[in-house]
Amino acid sequence: MAPYPDRPDRPGLSGTRGEFGDDAGDYEDIDIKEAFGLPDSLPPIRLAPLPELAAQARQAPLPRQLAALADWAGEDGRDVGEEGLLPAAAAAGAISALGVTADDFAFLWEYAVAVEWLVYDGDDDDERALPGETAGDWADGDDEAVVQAWTSTLAAVLSETLDVTGPAGPGEWDKLGFAGLAFTGQPMALAILLFLARREGLSVTDFTEVLWENASGDLPAREAAAARQRWVSMYGDPAALLLRKLAELRAVTESGGMIRLTPLTLAALHEQLADSGIDIPLLPATAAELTGAQLLAMAEGVGDDEFEAESDAWLAARGADRGARELLGLAAAGGPGERMLAVAAVTRIGSAAEPAWRDSLGVPQLRAYAKVALITLAGTGEVPRDLEPLPDDMAWITTDMLALACDEEFPDPEEIAASFREAVPAGQEAAVLEMMWRGSHPDAVDVLNHVGRYHPDKQVAKAARTAAYKAVSRRASTR
Repeated sequence: MAPYPDRPDRPGLSGTRGEFGDDAGDYEDIDIKEAFGLPDSLPPIRLAPLPELAAQARQAPLPRQLAALADWAGEDGRDVGEEGLLPAAAAAGAISALGVTADDFAFLWEYAVAVEWLVYDGDDDDERALPGETAGDWADGDDEAVVQAWTSTLAAVLSETLDVTGPAGPGEWDKLGFAGLAFTGQPMALAILLFLARREGLSVTDFTEVLWENASGDLPAREAAAARQRWVSMYGDPAALLLRKLAELRAVTESGGMIRLTPLTLAALHEQLADSGIDIPLLPATAAELTGAQLLAMAEGVGDDEFEAESDAWLAARGADRGARELLGLAAAGGPGERMLAVAAVTRIGSAAEPAWRDSLGVPQLRAYAKVALITLAGTGEVPRDLEPLPDDMAWITTDMLALACDEEFPDPEEIAASFREAVPAGQEAAVLEMMWRGSHPDAVDVLNHVGRYHPDKQVAKAARTAAYKAVSRRASTR
């Protein structure tokens, strides 16, 4: 790679420095929510406080290198040629002063001019590169200004990284067999995917495959595979390159093959997505300040360990009995997801929740869970008569469990099958399906229909469809 690429001008990042859209031509009116098919709302999120974000930004190597580049340019700037490139001798001097490789300098220069770490001044005969507004923000030292400079740099990394390498122009793309490949916009798409997957993270393998699948567009599989192989052999792995640059920015972390966004990136993307019209509520700073509804809502956006820690801290602040009753009230009023989260949190309280469980025996939505909890707390071999599970109790819990795997927009037969195996003991499929269609759960018909439509086992699917028909008939006859 040359010290920096010689390529024609193209749309920049955004009309406002530090945002993630584009500012010229056909790109200026892009709506992120519409472009990526995002929902109207996403799970709530807790953002790190500004001083913490600023401290993290100051430790990131990439903006520090960009600040050093702006310092090297100095107040008087550096002469650049007609195409905005440093002369070879000056580029070599900058590379030496910054202590980077020529390849790394190519990225630094592109990032710098993309988001005003450097700006051009003068005319065609005497044009110079001078420190820009982003360099000023960073040098200012104010927490908000530093985070703004970091966010601008994130925009540059997402926009520019995959354009620095590769053929010089469209003709070369076709000549080298890359017609149909398109990396533009893919880094931003992956950043949003990581934001949506912030609970589990995204594996390096999935990150790579999603990038190539999207970049290949409508190319036939064989042509896409051949183009991918050629590209990697000539220019390296674009996914690995992007991850490396994001890591240098401290925008992502990678552990055990799983990628997650850092607090800085979560904050930047939250602002961008919120500006596009997506409702992403902000959570209070501590668990003690959460409402019960906020606690349950945050579960979709954090990992299991983090949610358990949050719920335990919330219960400690509320008190065991008060907290248990508030969560069980939400469980009774909510859907299967909220109910099972609340039940799990209350179960962890132990014996201090027994009075709340006792009072829940008369609540249809909670009766089955209360019986299980009280039997467990009793710890005796003999089950009291009033706690003996009824067929409707078993049907209720099974329906709740299966409901979590029912996604009408993105049905997953394998997930349905796995959930069914977990919820229904082997050999008892017919008996459980009968309990479900006879039961009182309001979601039973929808769940049975979903299992009947998407379960990969034809016999199970047929039995579920039959059970759904019987449930509908039964409910019609009782009206």
